[in-house]
Amino acid sequence: MVNFIANAIVWLKANWPQIIEAYLLLIASASIIVKLTPTLKDDDALKWIIKFLGKYIALNRGSGTTT
Repeated sequence: MVNFIANAIVWLKANWPQIIEAYLLLIASASIIVKLTPTLKDDDALKWIIKFLGKYIALNRGSGTTT
C-alpha cells in the first residue's frame, strides 16, 4: 500500500502540468458549449459541476468567491 501511494505521488508530480491543463480545458470547453445552447437547464448542470470541482478539487481554496 505504501508503495502504491509513493508511486501515485511520483506520477502526480510528473504529470501535474498535464492534469491542470486537462482540468482547465474541460471547464473551458463545457462553458463554451453551455453558452452556445439556448436552454438554461444545461447552465444549471454546468454550475453544479463547477461547484463540485471547486469544492473538492479547487485550485484556489479560501478565495471566498462564489458564483
